[in-house]
Amino acid sequence: LQKVFGIPGKLASQNAVRNPRRTAVTAASLAIGLTLVTTLSVLGITVGKVVDRMSTEKLKADYKVSMAGGMGYLDRSVTETLAKTPGIKAVSPQTAGYFMVGDDFRSASGVNPAGIGQLLNIETVSGSLDSLGKGEILVAEKTAKKANLAVGSTVNVKYEDGQTETLKVGAVYKDMEGLLSPYVLDDKILGKHSEESAVSEVYVNVDGGASKAGQQKVVDALGKNPAINVATQQDMRNEMGGMINTMLNVMYGLLGMALLISVLGVVNTLAMSVFERTQEIGMLRAIGLDRGRVKNMIRLEAVSISLFGAALGVAIGVFLAWAVGSTLAKSMPNYELILPWDRIGIFLLLAAVVGVLAAMWPARSAARLNMLTAIKTE
Repeated sequence: LQKVFGIPGKLASQNAVRNPRRTAVTAASLAIGLTLVTTLSVLGITVGKVVDRMSTEKLKADYKVSMAGGMGYLDRSVTETLAKTPGIKAVSPQTAGYFMVGDDFRSASGVNPAGIGQLLNIETVSGSLDSLGKGEILVAEKTAKKANLAVGSTVNVKYEDGQTETLKVGAVYKDMEGLLSPYVLDDKILGKHSEESAVSEVYVNVDGGASKAGQQKVVDALGKNPAINVATQQDMRNEMGGMINTMLNVMYGLLGMALLISVLGVVNTLAMSVFERTQEIGMLRAIGLDRGRVKNMIRLEAVSISLFGAALGVAIGVFLAWAVGSTLAKSMPNYELILPWDRIGIFLLLAAVVGVLAAMWPARSAARLNMLTAIKTE
């Protein structure tokens, strides 16, 4: 500070460390707020990139048909109608179901064996997707390892209606959390054991690829039903990232509250500091420190305290994001920590602005002190 701002900078740095306890308490409010916001910002952006990458790499479908608002299930006739529509080349439902394996409930996805390979990029570790058409089952890689399953193994399952069946493992595929359940089988097999429709979405490919005309073709085939939503790939990516963006917006709201609290804390600290140093400020004025440099001294002290708290908060936040991310990496493919340097820079800039704003009233009070009266103060 002294090299950049001269004597006011040197005095500001010395004043900031004069009462370490009070400075630490003042900086702590901003540090805590920025720790929370930085942690969730880093995690949110990192997870958002993973989700976006997953939707880009794993989704090959032109459109996803689902209930508007994501509430409820589609009727099975939706899949049948789309499959019969000219110009639609691949259709597969995503039926949500479950069965019991031993004493444990396991979620399962019912799909169309003939079309799922064109709609989702399912990478097999062993076996073939064609086994779905033979009534065999696909098992996610992590689930297969835990249950000691491999291609050719059998799984004894008990469906919702109480019937039991022995299914042969036809393929082991790389996990696709958010898109497919750990167990995947022919929708006809899963559907006949469920009394109610549980088609959460239907993936669709049209001739010629995605276009407005293709999307309209799907909408028209379903009778322009306002209760049914036809989403493009971009819509699907936005949907997957929507919750993350909402969480981040809430956190930025908390950051605003933390900044407000920090302003009050810095104002209080500086006001007390000016009051305690009234005689000292008078002496400084007497030996030549003019009002402008007195104001600079107070402002720089406030900025120092604010940036100290902000730097601590950002550093701790990044560490916590890395620590939490290390555990998430085990369950999220292609996880890679991303540091949003632009946002971190904005956080630090806001902290500096907080210091400047908080110093306005104390700096003006210090500059307006009567020199002789201040010197006589005890």
